[in-house]
Amino acid sequence: MSANTIWRSAPVSVLAAFALGAAAAAGCGAALAALMASRGMSPGTAWPFATASVCVGSLLGGWVLALLQKSRGLLWGGGLGLAYALALLGFQLAGGGVPDGAQLARLALVVLSGAAGGSAGTRRTEKRRRR
Repeated sequence: MSANTIWRSAPVSVLAAFALGAAAAAGCGAALAALMASRGMSPGTAWPFATASVCVGSLLGGWVLALLQKSRGLLWGGGLGLAYALALLGFQLAGGGVPDGAQLARLALVVLSGAAGGSAGTRRTEKRRRR
């Protein structure tokens, strides 16, 4: 795929991957919330579950974006993870919250999850090309 084709299709691919990752994060979050409710877990356990669900969405979104772009998966996935992290940070700041060290570590984990998904997606694309 040529560089011009990649850049022309990039906005659609990014939006599709972002939406798919957000849907996966919402579904994972709903499943984990149901688990919390059925087990009677305290509200203090919500942060690890929320972080895990957003990381799953970032990972899946990065993977799909790398499959669609067929190159530079680490960069595309990391960028998508950064978009999720900035969106979460924006929501927190709009709600009057101030991020602490643990929150910044969670946001870094979201970015790393997206980069890992992008890397995995690129590896998957390379395996298909070799066949």
